[in-house]
Amino acid sequence: MIEYKTKYDVRTTMFQQFEKSAAERGENPCLYYYNSVLNWKQTAELVDKCAAALVANGVQKGDRVVICLPNMPQCIVAIYAVNKIGAIASMLHPLSVKSEADYTINLVGAKYAFCFDVSEKAFTNNPDLTLIKCKTATYFPRSPYGAIANLLYKKKIKGKTAPAENVKKMIEWSDFIKEGESYIKDNGVPETATDPLATAAIMMTGGTTGNPKGVMLSSEAINNLSYQLVDVVTTVLNMQIDPNSDGMLTALPVFHGFGFALCMHVSMCVGMPQALFPTFDAKMCSSAIKKYHLNYIFGVPDFFEKVYAAGYLKGIDMSSMKLIGSGGDVVPYSLTEKMDRLLKDNGAHVHFVSGYGLTECVTVCTFTDPRREAPQGCIGVPCYNIETMTVKPGTTERCEGEDGELCVYGPTLMQGYWNDPEETSKMLVEHEDGRVWLHTGDMCFIDEKGDIYYRQRLKRVYKISGYLVYPSFIEESYRSMAEIYDCCVIGKEDGGKTMLKLFVVKNKKFSDVDESELTAKIRAFGEQNLSKWSVPREIVFINELPRTKIGKVDFKVLS
Repeated sequence: MIEYKTKYDVRTTMFQQFEKSAAERGENPCLYYYNSVLNWKQTAELVDKCAAALVANGVQKGDRVVICLPNMPQCIVAIYAVNKIGAIASMLHPLSVKSEADYTINLVGAKYAFCFDVSEKAFTNNPDLTLIKCKTATYFPRSPYGAIANLLYKKKIKGKTAPAENVKKMIEWSDFIKEGESYIKDNGVPETATDPLATAAIMMTGGTTGNPKGVMLSSEAINNLSYQLVDVVTTVLNMQIDPNSDGMLTALPVFHGFGFALCMHVSMCVGMPQALFPTFDAKMCSSAIKKYHLNYIFGVPDFFEKVYAAGYLKGIDMSSMKLIGSGGDVVPYSLTEKMDRLLKDNGAHVHFVSGYGLTECVTVCTFTDPRREAPQGCIGVPCYNIETMTVKPGTTERCEGEDGELCVYGPTLMQGYWNDPEETSKMLVEHEDGRVWLHTGDMCFIDEKGDIYYRQRLKRVYKISGYLVYPSFIEESYRSMAEIYDCCVIGKEDGGKTMLKLFVVKNKKFSDVDESELTAKIRAFGEQNLSKWSVPREIVFINELPRTKIGKVDFKVLS
């Protein structure tokens, strides 16, 4: 049992947080979706009907329900309906292929799943599975705009869909909701589960070591994470959260802890509306920010690079902005500088923040100070109720004044990996203080002020001639060159020794520059600004860096 004190109402289930906001907000907007609006009352009614339909189809407390949906109303409704009846939402990327869907179904033992148009085919040949199909266009507005959006969407998914064959039962969302209505008419609304320590969600990790693992998170842990953001606004910035004027951009996918807890659930906890986007579109997201006056905006670095490059946010009033920032991957300092200039030019009173976290503690556990420009390489200070320390890698021995593995303690820690006690014991380690700390696997440095500086993933630290070399530091240095838009460093074995290889994406204005000359310039820059062990031996030019499904640079593909 993790001990902590809190000034927020976190010892509830996720559904109870939503239920409280729905009761208070009533007819006010809850979900914005393609120019369509669902108010809190409508959303709450859908959640109740969905919960009733789940019970009618045999879902019981503790059952795992796979939710393989993009950011759409049915996804949000399904998550809170599953939580209401005490089942577990097993979140899966909506573009997962059959092997990934099968792996997750088998791992968690799921017999129920939600899919959408494109993900349906991934669930074929699961004869014990009840599948609820949700169409992306169901909640498009009944207007010319909605009709056009529907036509464009059909064109976009043409050739990408196929039916799920050989499943136990297939139910269309509209029919599923009707089943819920019938159940409520005969039996009433299902009873609400109330244990905040019960597992609420299983988040699949990226599988950086071996097969993907299922991170078990309780409602209490998820609530704590969401209220960390509330604390930054109310305590650090001394601002009030006003659900009548505030709004969240939920473009980050909610199958990932970042979008799940820091976007979706924050809105549900405080009663503010959120704009949902199934896929990221720079123009559409920027239009929503303007139209709905959204003042809580989070995304991975690639998200903000595209929005900034497109120029859609240039010149708009950002005086009411409360939090805007990035995480999920290393945030280039050049991006922080660009976004800070944009915020200042647009009248914002806050700085662009960056955060650090991992699924094993729901997501964010450190934030940079939104009141000041973050130092280069800084990932912030611990959030509310979070403690951090660094230890010598592979030990529980605390180290100060030097790089070490970052360890985290607090109420957002996972319960463990689903059915994997061996891997759990590697991450959740009891220290001499008697407390169980999360070993992040990331090398960091904590200065005398408490600012934390990210160095590198432990498994991505290379030793060259006895010296530790950090690719992220090298990449950050090279990004300062005008010719380089982005880059990635990997280690490569060569004759029994490790050498560094640099992949470079050129800035557009330098696309025609002679690559041999640019290679020489890059080498000279490295020799002047990096240690001799950090200078890449090989330089390769590519059009773009490969990315994972949530937008992180996928350096494993390059290796």
